[in-house]
Amino acid sequence: MSPANWETVRDRKLEEQRSRIRQEWLIPESQLPANSVLDVTDIPRSCGILSSREVNITDGYDARDLAEAIRVKTYTAVEVTIAFCKVGPPLISSDRAAIANQLTSSLTECLFDSALARAAFLDAHLDRTGKPLGPFHGLPISVKDTFDIKGIDSSVGISALAFHPAQANAAIIDTLLAAGAVVHCKTNVPQSMLALDSVNNIFGRVLNPRNRRQWTAGGSSGGEAVLVALRGSVMGVGTDVGGSIRIPAFVNGIVGFKPGKGRISDKGLTTGQLPAAGKVGLESCVGPITRTIEDLGLFMEVVENGRMWEVDPE
Repeated sequence: MSPANWETVRDRKLEEQRSRIRQEWLIPESQLPANSVLDVTDIPRSCGILSSREVNITDGYDARDLAEAIRVKTYTAVEVTIAFCKVGPPLISSDRAAIANQLTSSLTECLFDSALARAAFLDAHLDRTGKPLGPFHGLPISVKDTFDIKGIDSSVGISALAFHPAQANAAIIDTLLAAGAVVHCKTNVPQSMLALDSVNNIFGRVLNPRNRRQWTAGGSSGGEAVLVALRGSVMGVGTDVGGSIRIPAFVNGIVGFKPGKGRISDKGLTTGQLPAAGKVGLESCVGPITRTIEDLGLFMEVVENGRMWEVDPE
C-alpha cells in the first residue's frame, strides 16, 4: 500500500474515532497539558469533565464493590458507564476513557453509544426482575483491539485490516456479556502485536501516563494497561505470549495475569497473521489486567464459571 493510501486510511479511522466521542466529554485543546508535562495521572480528576460523583464511581470502588453498588441501586449502570467512558478519550477527545485517550492514545474503537444502550438495558432488567444479569452487571470492561466484536474493526494497527468489521463476537466477548458486563471500548496495540511497546501507524503510540516521554507503556497490551491504570475501565482483557499482559501491567503500576494456554478461549481473535501461524511455537493466552489482585481473582472466577469450553472445545 502506498504512503498516500495508508495515510488516508489512518485519517479516516481517526475521524471515525472522533465522531464516536461526545463533544462535551473532550478536553478543549487549549486546556490540554503541554507535551512537557510528563505525569498526567491526575488530569481525569482535575479537568472538570467528571463530576465529584463520577470521580467517586471510577476511583472509589473495586470491581466487586462497584457491582454491588449497582445491584443495590446506589448507582445506575448508565451513570457508571458514562463515568468510565469519560475517562478514556483525552488524547483525541476527553471523557474518562475519552480523557485517557487524549492524554495517552490508549483507545482504538470507541463503543460509547452501544455501551450506553447496553447499560440502559441492564438497568431495565434490574428494575424488572430485581436481580442483576450476572456478577459483572453494569461494569464497563475494555478489551484489547485483537478481540472481535461483531460490526467493529479489529485492525490491530494494520491499515489493510481497517474498515473490515468482524462478523461475530470473540468467545470472551460473549462470556463477558453473559455475565452482565458493558464492553465500552477497544484499546491500542503495536502493529500486529508482536512488540513490547505499543505503537502503530493508525492510532499512534500509547504513552505511559506517569511519564509520557521517558517511560514505555509496554506491549502488546499497552493501551489496555494504560486505560485501567487511569481508571477508564473497571478491568481489561489482554493477550500474552512472552509478557504482553505482564509487562504493560508492571510498568503502569497495576496487575496482570497470564493463565495457562486454553484456560480462557482465544476463539475470535484477529492478529494479522495467517490462520495457522499462531499455532507454530508458543501460543498466546487470554488474561485479565486489573488494578488489584482481588479484581484479577474475580475476573478468573467469573470467566471460568462461564463454561467457555461449551463454545470452544479447544
